[in-house]
Amino acid sequence: MEFRLRVGSIPTLGTKVFMRKYLTIIQAFWQRALTYRFTVLAYRTGEMGELLVLVVMWTAIFANQPIIQGFTLQEMITYILVGNLFQVIVRNFLSNVIARDIKDGRLSMFLIKPMSYMSYILAQEIGRISLATLMSILSQLLIIGLFTNAFLWNWDPATLIVIAAMVFLAFVTELFLSYLVGLIAFWTDEVDGIYDAVYRVRRFFAGGYFPLSLLPPLAVQVSSILPFAYSFFVPAQLYLGKIELVTGLQGLLIQLGWIVALFGFIAFVWDRGLRRYEGVGI
Repeated sequence: MEFRLRVGSIPTLGTKVFMRKYLTIIQAFWQRALTYRFTVLAYRTGEMGELLVLVVMWTAIFANQPIIQGFTLQEMITYILVGNLFQVIVRNFLSNVIARDIKDGRLSMFLIKPMSYMSYILAQEIGRISLATLMSILSQLLIIGLFTNAFLWNWDPATLIVIAAMVFLAFVTELFLSYLVGLIAFWTDEVDGIYDAVYRVRRFFAGGYFPLSLLPPLAVQVSSILPFAYSFFVPAQLYLGKIELVTGLQGLLIQLGWIVALFGFIAFVWDRGLRRYEGVGI
């Protein structure tokens, strides 16, 4: 029972020591990422290509009509570019890492360490994705620069602050969601299929394929109570000025509610999962 409490609890180390260990883990994975520079570059090239295809596709769709469901071509291009920028900031691949640790038995060594598994794995993931995320942000900004004449700029400080807070909370939400998916490996060896299904549902309700406002009102209402829209659609709409700032503030409360709920689900699943854990591979 002690292990369950230890893994999910606040570390007992001093704050400075803990932060030093945390930063050391992040630095180690930065160095590791730098050894795979070509892979990182190849992925970023693919991202830029996908973004260009989306811009060209919507340009073709708008060829014969100036406005579609309240969007001009300029607004749609801005929505795609800004939304994808938010998307690359919040994404992670944590579920596969956790599933592999459980499957290979590496989880066992964390049950006797002073640093909780959650603290370690979150630090590891931040270190692992930070370089790729930084490069993705730069590549997204490069695309925005290419379409600067078609891009709408919003420099309102209040709006940008709310958007920044929303994207940060979306990042935390995505980490927790991936963590929860990874814990399913306590009951099944592979989580790739589950992750892929969750990813597609998440991208749809985030508005990653097209603005959610193009859907029936009921679908928009459902998406507003789910956490996914706050990683793409809602902050992009805020940026475009299509929703009011107070709606964005309400969205922050919904995000905080989901973060608390997901943390509770993680604690519950972790507790049940450890009962099944047999330390395979040790």
